[in-house]
Amino acid sequence: MKISYLGPEGSYTHHAVLKLFQNKAELVPCSTITNAIHDLAAGLVDKAVVPVENSIAGGVAETIEALQRQDSVYIANEYILPIAHCLLGSDSVVSDLSNVNKLRSHHMSLGQCMDYIAKNLANAEIIPSSSNSAAAKDLSQRILAGEDCSCYVVIASKLCAETYKLKVIAEDINDSSINETRFWVLSKNIADYNRGAKNKTTILLQTKDEPGSLQVVLRLFAVNNVNLSRIESRPAKKNLGEYLFLVDINLHRDDDKFDDLMRQMKQHLTYYKWLGSYSLIE
Repeated sequence: MKISYLGPEGSYTHHAVLKLFQNKAELVPCSTITNAIHDLAAGLVDKAVVPVENSIAGGVAETIEALQRQDSVYIANEYILPIAHCLLGSDSVVSDLSNVNKLRSHHMSLGQCMDYIAKNLANAEIIPSSSNSAAAKDLSQRILAGEDCSCYVVIASKLCAETYKLKVIAEDINDSSINETRFWVLSKNIADYNRGAKNKTTILLQTKDEPGSLQVVLRLFAVNNVNLSRIESRPAKKNLGEYLFLVDINLHRDDDKFDDLMRQMKQHLTYYKWLGSYSLIE
């Protein structure tokens, strides 16, 4: 089995894949979430693992947009990984962090460590990276090339430190002690969408441009006693002020009430896309 994921090696997505599949699959790191999902849609891999939401930084827009564009890729499972950010650097990194002049990491990780950055790295130029592991890999390559990296640090995981042989300068630098990321396991095989102890369905929808249309749709969930665990507005990318809604409900498509609820709801929609019904892997 081949699995694509947001890489390079050492990323939190890589960490999630190792937890889920325990070295029982061939792993294919991708430079972007879009590429990981494209490889699955093209049949180059059997599954893909991508981040979808962080408890501090919120949703991952690229994941939703890439899934919206695909007609044959669906969510099969979800997994929640605790996140513990570390500050990494070379063995020669300066002891006084106020002298650090370059900090690189993924924008979501930067947003999760802003208090630490403000207190300890106020003089550093902040450079966003495509992923934490890409930032760690870049630093490692610079060190191997003989560059002076004593004032260059990255925010990434302990796995990155091990993978790229970097020094852990500080651990657990998250602003919040509760920091978790949801990952989706994606598949093209309908047989993978098994029910479990905890089930969800994720859909994208757009309501009719009428007063109270969203309220009517939300009311249907309450009337049918279905818990709505997440709703997020997203630009419809048509006209300014037009929005899609990403909705998570605690219901599986195999549940008896699912078809009837969707039938009721679609009467009030101009757009509907089922992204998957799936279970939580614990």
